[in-house]
Amino acid sequence: MWDGYLQLAGNEIVNTARAVTYARAAGLPVKCDPCDAVAQAMGDDPYWALDDGTAPWYDLAVPASRGFYGVMGLDVSGFNSSTITRTPTALIGDGSALGPARRNHREVAWTVALITAGEAEESYAMEWLSTALLGSQCEGRTCNGDEMCVFSACPGTTPLAAGDRRVLGDHEIRHLYDVGVVSGPGITDRQWVGGGEFLWTTVTFTLAAAKPWIYHDPLASNVDWVSLGSGQLVSNTDPDQVYQQCLEPKPCAADPLCPPPVMPPKPPAPTSPCYPTGLGTFRRSRIQVSPLDESSWLESVPVLEVRTGGAAMRRLLVRFWANPQNNPCGSYQDPCNACADINVSYLPAGSTLRVDGRVQRSVVECPQFPIGVATSTPTIYGPKGGLFTWPTFPCPTGLCIEVWSRSDTTAADATARVLLVPRADAG
Repeated sequence: MWDGYLQLAGNEIVNTARAVTYARAAGLPVKCDPCDAVAQAMGDDPYWALDDGTAPWYDLAVPASRGFYGVMGLDVSGFNSSTITRTPTALIGDGSALGPARRNHREVAWTVALITAGEAEESYAMEWLSTALLGSQCEGRTCNGDEMCVFSACPGTTPLAAGDRRVLGDHEIRHLYDVGVVSGPGITDRQWVGGGEFLWTTVTFTLAAAKPWIYHDPLASNVDWVSLGSGQLVSNTDPDQVYQQCLEPKPCAADPLCPPPVMPPKPPAPTSPCYPTGLGTFRRSRIQVSPLDESSWLESVPVLEVRTGGAAMRRLLVRFWANPQNNPCGSYQDPCNACADINVSYLPAGSTLRVDGRVQRSVVECPQFPIGVATSTPTIYGPKGGLFTWPTFPCPTGLCIEVWSRSDTTAADATARVLLVPRADAG
């Protein structure tokens, strides 16, 4: 992973290109290749000098900020190894039981240089860095950490193919979630450079990602919103009625003349108290993902986003099928063969639902009058209103995705999209 850029909770922390440009403009001849494409990749104006006012630490009320020229990345570690662990348990006889594999959190150690005009400026730089590394500082009711963005290489290293909808840097950018500082920042070295006019301060700090996966940007082929209000009208049907006909495999080694003893009943699994049955009229919209757009080796997770528009929405169902032959999704799909279901009983008018497989959390955002946005956590159900499990797609099978909702509670301006996000365990 590249050490030239770090963003945490939307705040730029490390930007070697900015630091080198500002230091050179101030008279320090820093000798390195800062990767000039960073500004374009992040949507910034070209970097010129500190007094352009675009530096995240620049503060007109603090004179010392004018002598802080930036944070330059020197080294980063923690990306190039998997977090998978497994503890075999010795058997009474020979050998061991491998046990399940699990992933620990990921720790990422940074070594950076603060370039300043003196000790007062260095003190301010440390104040700013220690505050910025706190991220969002547990805004709201929980402390889940923040999103961290880095690059696998200098943006633009990977050439864009003909017809590629992505822009400069999209191939190289990586995202980690639920990230927070666990140690530092701490000064490890200080040197006066440039004839004694500049202070070069080496600082280390460590961030931990509670979600250990390293995520790419979503697949570029399915980022568009799909209209739900103009979806196909399907009358007198039930999208789940075929579930009643699903065949369950039966053990073939059981002796019909000597049946096994009856096992005690299992406790019933909780189901949605509002899960409806029977016929109705629905709006059905389809999304297709080609297996050619998916990575051959990286697994993917879905991110569902729904905007309800002008009416409250009821009985939202999003269903996934594997489609390795990339057949048209207009043909009949058997619910018994579905990979995963997302069931939501109710969404208020004007709200936005996000079911995010990257962080495995769901949220509904509702605008408040006269200003503000209220957030709440919806209850998500799985097939037939049962338990929901977060789906992952480990192979490039292609997907057919259907979005169902009751026609009488689907606004004309309701929209939805399903993003597929590739992820890796090392980078």
